Amino acid sequence: MNYFRFDQAEGLRQMLGVPQQRVYTFWSANRQSNKNHILRNLAASLVYSGRSVILLDATCSFDGVGFYQSQAHPEVTLVDLMGRKHASEEVYGHTSMGFDIVRLAESSAEIVQKKAFRSRLDQLSESVVKDADIVMIDARLDRKEDYVPAMVGTSEMILLVESSKNSGRETSGSILGAYALMKRLANRFGRIPFGVLVSGVDEAQSQTIFSNMEQMASEKVAVQLHFMGHVPQDEDMVRAASLGRSVIDAFPMALSSYAFRRIAGTFTEANVSMQSVYEMAGV
Repeated sequence: MNYFRFDQAEGLRQMLGVPQQRVYTFWSANRQSNKNHILRNLAASLVYSGRSVILLDATCSFDGVGFYQSQAHPEVTLVDLMGRKHASEEVYGHTSMGFDIVRLAESSAEIVQKKAFRSRLDQLSESVVKDADIVMIDARLDRKEDYVPAMVGTSEMILLVESSKNSGRETSGSILGAYALMKRLANRFGRIPFGVLVSGVDEAQSQTIFSNMEQMASEKVAVQLHFMGHVPQDEDMVRAASLGRSVIDAFPMALSSYAFRRIAGTFTEANVSMQSVYEMAGV
């Protein structure tokens, strides 16, 4: 994500070799299964690149990445942990792909509206992911009062858009859904840039989709979009999921394996987080 410019503090951190945690929040206009395929395989690809990764399922639903197919998931959530009836290690779901999963809550109804409760939940969320090099947040915004972890506001935000060469209606629905999501996120967080990750088509088609989205976003929402890459339609990714493995592990020569390795490189080469943007602005 080279659209963020370096600041002096960031340059100094890199010169001194100080590791900086990167936090990415993913907002999806995709089908649930496709979204979860993408997040799991991207997390696995980042692990393969030598990073420690935690996937934080903040959807508070069974649609989240924490309930991906038949994969084991942590039964203890962060809200459960706040009741002090569980050890902190119980919130981590260790996957065979090398990354950990943490779930926020079983449902949004469990998250109390009181500011003190939400503040404690924010602190706990940041504490349980503090040792990871990369935090990937699976987020959802349904209503105005929905809770999202405070770290989302300073994270780099990625829109997941699904396309299909065989279904124009499905494609347009995902793109329109992403546009509507952009508007709601801009209302919630203000004017922020978004990365866009397209799945289901080849590179040329994904660039065309992105160009259309970029023009729409510029004209109607006044937000800047940046292309993060594409994942082609590939049955090997689905086959790998049925085996409980990542596609780069099960089928390393698959087209989607190459795509995920490229995308992981894009994420790990990112230089300045949204927190740095706020620092530059003196916030």
